[in-house]
Amino acid sequence: MWKKKPYNKYGAKKVFQDGVKFDSMLEMYCYNQLNTHDIPFEFQVKINLMPKFKDVNGKAIREMNLICDFILSLKERTMFVDTKGFFTADAKLKYKLLKYKIYLDGNLGEIIFLRNKKEVDNFIKEYGEARWT
Repeated sequence: MWKKKPYNKYGAKKVFQDGVKFDSMLEMYCYNQLNTHDIPFEFQVKINLMPKFKDVNGKAIREMNLICDFILSLKERTMFVDTKGFFTADAKLKYKLLKYKIYLDGNLGEIIFLRNKKEVDNFIKEYGEARWT
């Protein structure tokens, strides 16, 4: 009997390049553009949004994490960059929590969503100019 391939309801296909696994072609494109323009970044960083805990009744509540595609630093601010064509309700909630975490930490952080190659190219151009001024 044959097995079904894992189904991704949003149409993104996992891609491999040079031993690196990408969640989508757009993520791989952004990765390649950042490398091509010698922009330093952290890739697929796991951010803990809420630690695990036990509620009043002793029931264990799981931790909540977000895997941010790219984290870049520009002078005194941090940019959390995510390549995403479609946002689920979970993703919207997690990014709201990330905004709150950035606010609490006093970090001058910024969350940037790139939805297509044109937005990636524009971001690379703007970031490159801001980086050197």
